[in-house]
Amino acid sequence: MKKAMLFVSFGSSYESARKNNIDKTVNIIAQEYKDYDVFQAYTSNMIRRKLKNQGIDIDSVSEALTKIKDSGYTDVIIVSLHIIAGFEYEKILKVTKDFNFDSCKVTTAMLHEERDYHDVALLLDSLYKDLEHPIVLMGHGSEHKNDISYDRLQEELDKIDSKKYYIGTVEGKITIEDIVIKLKNNGEDSVYLTPFMLVCGDHANNDMAGDEDDSWKNILKSENIVAKLILKGLGEYEEVGKFFIKKINSII
Repeated sequence: MKKAMLFVSFGSSYESARKNNIDKTVNIIAQEYKDYDVFQAYTSNMIRRKLKNQGIDIDSVSEALTKIKDSGYTDVIIVSLHIIAGFEYEKILKVTKDFNFDSCKVTTAMLHEERDYHDVALLLDSLYKDLEHPIVLMGHGSEHKNDISYDRLQEELDKIDSKKYYIGTVEGKITIEDIVIKLKNNGEDSVYLTPFMLVCGDHANNDMAGDEDDSWKNILKSENIVAKLILKGLGEYEEVGKFFIKKINSII
């Protein structure tokens, strides 16, 4: 019986993000499952096209599963490194229906089951609780109905400290403007700013920390709120890799 573990993320065009966030998380997890051969895929067609133009080939989920099937693997664990179960996560579920393995199991996204919100809130608190100022977390967001996952996580973080954590999104319902209102209501004039994404890539470096007037850093500055940057994706933290290990153990 040949066993494969396929790690699937949105991907990143930033080499540092691929190395320090995606690959680091994959390596942490893979150390726990040495009887599985490791494969990777990105769900973002845009990212894969961009990388292909740079001479870097990254498989789609379908391409990776085809290679795994053709190589004689019978049992596959697909590890989703996505934050919410949105459109990108649904790509995984759709593609897996086209393949017939003896066993093919897919983990849920980071925020999916009810206990996930509690566990992720505790995880984030363990990472940031010693910071002297509140922390604003930039999530990706989505038009998908599961964009509500960010609201649900905020509820759990508020139970820990209602004035410490603020989650906004780039492309979801909760905007940086919403966060500014909450910060002002709480009398905050200094915060930390960091991505709530697996990678510290384009959104973090440009939409969050860029020099344009509409970057989160400068929007906060225009409201007389000083933002101290933490340019680290979630994948840089070993604790995040351990969280995904628990996800895998729950389906094996």
